[in-house]
Amino acid sequence: MKLSIAEGLMLIALDDDEGRLLAAAEHSIDKGLLASCILELSLSKKVTFQGGKIIVNDNAGTGNKILDSVLKGIGQGGDSVVQTIDRLAPGFDHIQDEIIELLVQRGILSVESTKLLFIPISERMDNANYAFEQEIRDVLKAVVLKGQKPSPAVVVLMCLISYCKILEEVFPDEDELIDAIKVAKDIVRMGVVDSETKAVLDDLKIYFAKL
Repeated sequence: MKLSIAEGLMLIALDDDEGRLLAAAEHSIDKGLLASCILELSLSKKVTFQGGKIIVNDNAGTGNKILDSVLKGIGQGGDSVVQTIDRLAPGFDHIQDEIIELLVQRGILSVESTKLLFIPISERMDNANYAFEQEIRDVLKAVVLKGQKPSPAVVVLMCLISYCKILEEVFPDEDELIDAIKVAKDIVRMGVVDSETKAVLDDLKIYFAKL
């Protein structure tokens, strides 16, 4: 079972102990998830980037309802990724819930309700199958600590984890975190992603820094 980049980002953004979204990601996660969807559509050649603008190559469904919704929202393209995220964000204010629902359907997460006098007052997400998140963490640590060459999807995921300020969730050790910050800063220049994708990721870095 292959996870989308957005699903991987959501898993990392959830506090494993509390079963809730990490506080550090509260202001950026929705837009981070939208960015991950757009970049995944690019990696799958549904869209391409040209001079910073989105060009739609194929608007046929992907089989992933969230990616399909984002692809439909992109429409004819022509805007930058940042402009597209800002345009789509108000209509995707439930994107976290949709991705969590997908992860629950896949058997990766489970949802538990906390009740007071039989009234649900909060929900927490538990990792029903931690192997998927563990694999993501192992790959990221291999890139940072062992110099393993990342795939384009891993480049995108690591950038977005960094932009959403949750690298510390993957690298709680202070020394490892220092190394991870350095790698995340330089990963787009490793020659793994093409120049157009690199430019988009650089633009997103500036965009997320202002959120």
